[in-house]
Amino acid sequence: MNNLEIGIKYLKEGNTEQAEHFLNLAINENSQNADAFYNRGKVNRMKGDLIAALNDFHKAYDIDPKHCEAKVSIDMINSIISFRNPDLLNH
Repeated sequence: MNNLEIGIKYLKEGNTEQAEHFLNLAINENSQNADAFYNRGKVNRMKGDLIAALNDFHKAYDIDPKHCEAKVSIDMINSIISFRNPDLLNH
């Protein structure tokens, strides 16, 4: 197993700390690995860091414009960040 595969394995198990460690190693080995950035984005999203997740998803999409999952994740986070419901505001 390579670092990307190990990182994905830990991600599927919900072990974000180990997943992030191995995904960082995969990125250090190959800074053009779209799947490593995409999966690290998923880790960041699980940790609640939407900005870091968005940055990783953008990096994955920049590397591989055909990376559909990255594009969907970008759109989803942008929707979450830009969501405003005026009914929830205090008047």
